[in-house]
Amino acid sequence: MIRFSTKPQVAEQQMHAILFYLTTFGYIDGDFDDSEKEYVREYVRKLVVQRVETGMPDADAKLKAELVQRFTTHFLEVFENIDAYVRDLFTEAVAQNENQDAFIHAKLKLKCFELFQGFDRETS
Repeated sequence: MIRFSTKPQVAEQQMHAILFYLTTFGYIDGDFDDSEKEYVREYVRKLVVQRVETGMPDADAKLKAELVQRFTTHFLEVFENIDAYVRDLFTEAVAQNENQDAFIHAKLKLKCFELFQGFDRETS
């Protein structure tokens, strides 16, 4: 699994990036189906569990469970927002001579590259 930054704000940005990558990859074939979305939801929970375990190894089990639930809910909301953003790109108007798929892929590639800049050598 990935090692998140120990800085909470950076770790949050990294999680957003991972969710964007997974969502973009899900739409690569033009259809991000329910089984693929379920995989992302399960992966989000695994990442949150890992982050809580590594960030608070000595914490009470009840506290850890509460944090896992709260942050899983938060990141699932982030995932839904990213999914809506990417899905909306497919309805965006393009110039008459421009290929819509090429336009969408270029926008997604650029965003992925920009998000990748938030990772350093230790965590990527």
